[in-house]
Amino acid sequence: MRNDNVAHFVSTEPFDPGSAAQLSPEQERFYLASQWKLMWWKFKRHRVAVVSACILLAMYGSTLVTEFLAPYNLHARHTDFIYASPQRVHLFHDGHFVGPFVYAQKKSLDMATLRRVYTPDRTQPRPVRFFCAGDPYRFWGIVEMSFHFVCPAQDGTLFLLGTDRLGRDVLSRILYGARISLTIGLIGIALSFTLGLVIGGIAGYYGGWVDMTVQRLIEIIRSFPELPLWMALSAVLPVT
Repeated sequence: MRNDNVAHFVSTEPFDPGSAAQLSPEQERFYLASQWKLMWWKFKRHRVAVVSACILLAMYGSTLVTEFLAPYNLHARHTDFIYASPQRVHLFHDGHFVGPFVYAQKKSLDMATLRRVYTPDRTQPRPVRFFCAGDPYRFWGIVEMSFHFVCPAQDGTLFLLGTDRLGRDVLSRILYGARISLTIGLIGIALSFTLGLVIGGIAGYYGGWVDMTVQRLIEIIRSFPELPLWMALSAVLPVT
């Protein structure tokens, strides 16, 4: 039996769906964050990734001032110190603090193996100089300079990683080589990304025989072994 006199208990006030589940300020900041911000938060929580990124940035930053950081010029040779052993940096000499220095090296020849043997001379400390004038160089191949971050003593040497078969400082060669290696990596990625974006975009946009042709050409190119290809390319390119 219907009773039309029953009161209608329904609120006529406007209803806010968000009021059913109230979010804390932290939750609201998380749910409203962009994808880039979420990636950044996740990256900062990964300590190994943060440390690795700092090291990588430092390495790329060093390529901007390679000539300044290298103790010697790229082509500087020390014929009296072929295959010289690395020189350790010391702070104390005979119990007294004298600052960063290395000991001079005495050279001898092992008659059994005919190898050069280098031993530190504890009586001859050679102070390491900082922000000093050293081997001349052309900064980025443009400006003539001779200012270095670290230099050997006036009458000494500073081979922190030793020398090679031509008497060239290994550390300086590594710093110069890092500029080329790291730069080639960036250039290679940029070229690959650009070509892949353009070629893939064309194949996906037109489709049909264009897509089929592009895919088959890529498969043919990828089928070539990379090592012989790089060897042939190195033989074609001039030495300079």
